[in-house]
Amino acid sequence: MLRASLVAACAVTTVALPTQTFEPPTILKANDSPIGHVLNGRERYYPSPALHDVDGDGVKDLVIGDLFGNLTWCRGGKDGWGEEKTLNGADGKPLKFNNW
Repeated sequence: MLRASLVAACAVTTVALPTQTFEPPTILKANDSPIGHVLNGRERYYPSPALHDVDGDGVKDLVIGDLFGNLTWCRGGKDGWGEEKTLNGADGKPLKFNNW
């Protein structure tokens, strides 16, 4: 009797989830130049974009980090993204977060 109630309590219900679809990848560009792919003449590995208001103007900017810990950003605006620049700290030096 106890065994039967334990089996009944452990029964799993299968739930059908809706099929998810995703848009195809998009190359991010500032004007006609791709951003986030090359830094200092070298290809960036695993560029990872995020949105954050870097300059405090109330508009989200694009921040891009990569596998080597480099950070760049592009100012956001009504017409798209501005030029990609190195993200610097308060001391004026480039911010870098090493993964190694």
